[in-house]
Amino acid sequence: MRMPSLTILGLAFIATTAFALRVFGLQYGLPAVYNPDEVAIMARALSFAKGTLNPHNFLYPTLYFYVLFGWVGAYLGAVWLAGGMSTVAELQALYFTNPTGIYTAGRLLGAGCGTASVIAVYHLGQRLFDRRVGLVAAIFLAVAPLAVRDSHYVKHDIPATLAVIVALIAIVRIWPHTPEAGRLRNDVIVAGTACGVAYSTHYYCIFLALPLLWAIVQRWRADGWHVVFRHTVSAGIISAVVFFALSPFLLVEPIVAWRDITANREIVVDRALETGAFVPARRYAEMLWTDSMGRAVIALAGVGAMWMLASSPARAILIALFPLGFLAFITNTAPASRYLNPALPFLAIYAAWALARLADRFGAPGPALWIVAGAIAVSPLTASLRSGAFFRTDDTRTLARRYIETNLPAGTTVLIQPYSVPLMASKESMVEALTRNLGGTARASTKFQIQLGLEPYPAPSYRLIWLGRGGLDAEKIYVDPAQLGGSDGIAALKQLGVTYIVLKRYNAVDPELRPLLAELSRRGRLVAEFTPFRAGLSAAELARVEPFLHNTDTRIDDALERPGPPLEIWQLDDPDS
Repeated sequence: MRMPSLTILGLAFIATTAFALRVFGLQYGLPAVYNPDEVAIMARALSFAKGTLNPHNFLYPTLYFYVLFGWVGAYLGAVWLAGGMSTVAELQALYFTNPTGIYTAGRLLGAGCGTASVIAVYHLGQRLFDRRVGLVAAIFLAVAPLAVRDSHYVKHDIPATLAVIVALIAIVRIWPHTPEAGRLRNDVIVAGTACGVAYSTHYYCIFLALPLLWAIVQRWRADGWHVVFRHTVSAGIISAVVFFALSPFLLVEPIVAWRDITANREIVVDRALETGAFVPARRYAEMLWTDSMGRAVIALAGVGAMWMLASSPARAILIALFPLGFLAFITNTAPASRYLNPALPFLAIYAAWALARLADRFGAPGPALWIVAGAIAVSPLTASLRSGAFFRTDDTRTLARRYIETNLPAGTTVLIQPYSVPLMASKESMVEALTRNLGGTARASTKFQIQLGLEPYPAPSYRLIWLGRGGLDAEKIYVDPAQLGGSDGIAALKQLGVTYIVLKRYNAVDPELRPLLAELSRRGRLVAEFTPFRAGLSAAELARVEPFLHNTDTRIDDALERPGPPLEIWQLDDPDS
């Protein structure tokens, strides 16, 4: 069915708005990357350049990594063709010297998937109901603050959301009483394929099996349950084949896959269930109400769900099955607002349907629906613009980095915490760490070999010592914070040559750092501090508001002026004594 020109113009305007919101502030922090999840995901995707498509890690399925690898590869190919780089070594060096373009490309993929989700939700609403529902749902998703914010990250949740919507569009081909039903052939093949693609984008998309089964039951139950069973088995086999075709190394390394999935479950699920089943549900409900789409949209979605359940129960159940199954799962996980993204399109459709029905019920003139929808969208639009502007504000870690690079001589030994100020480790510092941890640089990974071979080496760079218990980071030398209390701890730092210490501060003081802080107050000098908070806040307000760190669920509170943690830079008095 061909769309009228006004509908095309309206959808184009909505999509353009959605894309503009998602690219506003997209380059925040760069060339530094302040979300550690982005670093891990990008590194895993780019690791395919070593010549194997086996990620050897299965915390996630692999389709998104393959797409990201191809997407960033296309960007690097464009750089090559444009004459920006002339050798492969120069392209590899970009990741270490200036990864701004690489991460911008990766984030653009998220922004593109977020925009495509807006277009897709229009088609889903239009196919289930009419163009009005589709357009209003697209408006609500376009400006949803949670969807806008998370489209700024190199992460799975927004691409997975797009995959879920597309799978539902395919499932609607099966659904009776839609224009496609009965006209299109191979409906089960298309729907099973779309679900398999979604499963290979993120494991939690498995809950698409619920609406798929419901659509099959509704379509063929009059033909007998043996027909329903046959189509169900066909859809299951097709989706499984597609899933493993797009994440093939799950079959090659099943033990590793099981280990990684189990480890992920222990972190995400088991930790949350220590306090009881569904205890995180309250926190998820708070995030959904306050930060996801705007309270008016959420309230309308609730009205729409109840109203549709009474007037068209089978269709209401079709729309509800994925988000209900999905929410039942995530409400038993450690709360993370990004997990809510795949539920937002369904809430947008419920809200849009309720608004359209109310307009019909009260006989409102045509323009009234769009005026009310626009008015409802103002609040989430404002919140989305505010988050983009907030992202564009310099992070405290950026400010601290500028201070250090301006005031500390290159080669200075600095004690620093993970995910703190992004200082460049000197070549000598890396060689020292690799020798201590691996026995020499010859055993270092390709990544570190490339970094050590950079000519000229990035400057300024520093000898870095890391505060923590260590891990798998072969290029880092760690000092246990438990060993730094009292004068002996300060003496140990001086023996390591440490002259400056960079500390992150939070609302609650880390008990392990109290002895070090006490000793610094006696024998150190605070030379600089950087705060994310606005001036003039009371102690109570400072205690109430957590800093925004990109990989936590802290809200962008009015008390915050910029992203990042509070930071202090200390100098050890008389470092040679």
